[in-house]
Amino acid sequence: MSASTGPQSEPRPQAGLATQAAQAPPERIAGRHPDDDWELAEPYPMGPATLSAFRAQLRALCPSAPAPWSAELSSKVERSARVSLSYLPPLLGLGFLLAIHLLDWSPIWRLRAARRLQNLERDRASQLLQQLGDSRFKPFRLLIMGSRAIVLSTYYDQEEVHQALDYDPLPFLQERNELRRRLLEGGDSQEDDLIGPYSEVLR
Repeated sequence: MSASTGPQSEPRPQAGLATQAAQAPPERIAGRHPDDDWELAEPYPMGPATLSAFRAQLRALCPSAPAPWSAELSSKVERSARVSLSYLPPLLGLGFLLAIHLLDWSPIWRLRAARRLQNLERDRASQLLQQLGDSRFKPFRLLIMGSRAIVLSTYYDQEEVHQALDYDPLPFLQERNELRRRLLEGGDSQEDDLIGPYSEVLR
């Protein structure tokens, strides 16, 4: 049977995410999270012991008063951080979980306290984590780097923190969404679009 007479495969859908975004009405791209049919990952699974240690580190890593903090904000930062972890390769995800427990026990194995981090007062826990970050030993600094990056990036992405900083990200995000729409529709990039060293590829 020749290829011309054989069964035909199903046509692939043409309206992918990029096409859907390009065809979206302008009001669909004005918000902070444009609806282009993209689904957010579920939070990275953590057992009770890991979650307890992670929550203590989250509070210790986030800024103290007068910076914004509440139970609601803590919950949002925790969820956002765990969603971010879901996008890590599996081995890196497991490594992050291991780092959480190493940090939790670090006051004991560094002979700085007789209790785990989660059992210390917030200010003392924060101080000990800061000491790790300032250590002259690179492994200690690397140990805290991942947790600090994920926690602080999600904390400073919350609207309560934006309000305290008098910062509004929406105009910039709207501008980038509109740039994306223009490029998807076949438009050219301009020098003031600031899309990086690979702009020639998009021209």
